[in-house]
Amino acid sequence: MISMTRVITVLLVVTVGFLADRVVRLENQRYAMMLHTCDKPLLQNNPNARIWDWKCLEGVQTRTSWFWHLFYAFADHVPAVPLRSD
Repeated sequence: MISMTRVITVLLVVTVGFLADRVVRLENQRYAMMLHTCDKPLLQNNPNARIWDWKCLEGVQTRTSWFWHLFYAFADHVPAVPLRSD
């Protein structure tokens, strides 16, 4: 019979793995946005305005390993986003 401790341990390991995968995906997309890997310039009045290519962001690989994304997600300093003051 399986003990409750083993069941809880397996559930926690699966949950941590799932959350780590989500963090890695977000860090990959954040870094791609920072490098302007998947943006397209708008052809309207402002040539500096850009839009994101979301299909590109889903498939882009900006670093060499999954572990580097996880490392930078927790170790890299991300500057604060300025709030609008209207």
